[in-house]
Amino acid sequence: MYPEVQIYTGSSARDARELANKFGDSADLMILDLCLPDSSGTGLLEQLLSEYPALKILVLSGVVDPDSILKSLSAGAAGYVPKSLDATLLKHAISFVLEGGVYIPSKVLSQQQSVGMNPQQPLENPSSSVHLTPRQCQVLKLLSQGDSIKTICKKMELSEGTIKTHVAAIYRAFNAKNRTEALIAARKNGFNVD
Repeated sequence: MYPEVQIYTGSSARDARELANKFGDSADLMILDLCLPDSSGTGLLEQLLSEYPALKILVLSGVVDPDSILKSLSAGAAGYVPKSLDATLLKHAISFVLEGGVYIPSKVLSQQQSVGMNPQQPLENPSSSVHLTPRQCQVLKLLSQGDSIKTICKKMELSEGTIKTHVAAIYRAFNAKNRTEALIAARKNGFNVD
């Protein structure tokens, strides 16, 4: 996958801090478990990102509850993957984060759906106060599948600038700062993006 990659491992919050101190913002990616023996929760994540704001941290966790996911993403994690994720999807998550995306598996996102939402509803929900163009709905659907901006450009045969404009409009429509917030808000507003 990455022939010239160097991997460093640790098994504690102390190890994570030492690796961050050694490599800091020059590291391409840190994969961090939230349940380390000497730390738990998002405290370590927040500390590392406050000291090294350019460091991309992908959270790997056995805990897959909505609060942990949202806290991690709100703290600045570049993604959240359950330990149960298969190797192929983990590779996809790593690639996606390295390309600048924020990764959260669609299976995890689908658990965030509002109670009573019908999975057969159309992508665009006419009863929602949020209205998207058909093209924005297509982009939203591809975002929900974890596609990067470049991949969406290829699939839709549109320029990167056009796709970024649609993504920005989607974020504005849902008052979201990132992909994850937009997808969660879309589900809460009755959009079926699975």
